[in-house]
Amino acid sequence: MRPGSPDPSDASSNLQGLARRIRTLRERRGLTQEDFAERCAISVSFVSLLERGERNPSYDTLLQVAAALELPLWELFRLEDAEDAGAHRLVELVRVRGLGRGDVDRLLAVADLMFSGSPGAATPAAREPVPASCTAPDCGRPVLARGWCTAHYHRARRKKAPSQGTPPGSEGAP
Repeated sequence: MRPGSPDPSDASSNLQGLARRIRTLRERRGLTQEDFAERCAISVSFVSLLERGERNPSYDTLLQVAAALELPLWELFRLEDAEDAGAHRLVELVRVRGLGRGDVDRLLAVADLMFSGSPGAATPAAREPVPASCTAPDCGRPVLARGWCTAHYHRARRKKAPSQGTPPGSEGAP
């Protein structure tokens, strides 16, 4: 916020932004207004007013809100970019699962391989890029393995399985 006396329209806009942010953070944690109010030690009606931007919270209330959401106070005022709209889900996964630095590094390595389109330089064997959609005629569904969608992949596996234990030509016999 800018120093000096705030423009009333800026103050209202900032309050609405804070209200939306508090509601979004509460919902992301799967908290009802009742649960949230209990954690904050405030009334449900005040939570409702706060989330609609109809009440200006005190510093103490903001501290209670941040503690109830298990966040540092500054996180309540952070503006979200459209680009980082899904990042909160990853942060929440790390927090809920109690993942450490090594776990996060492994997740990032897997994600890098999944989304790079080609294997990294550290991969010794060069592989062909995996097609994005099933190679079966007129299918187009996402690929599971070997260039096929889930249905085509499992059909191919079922065709191979009977031939290992049954003589050829008796696959369909009762």
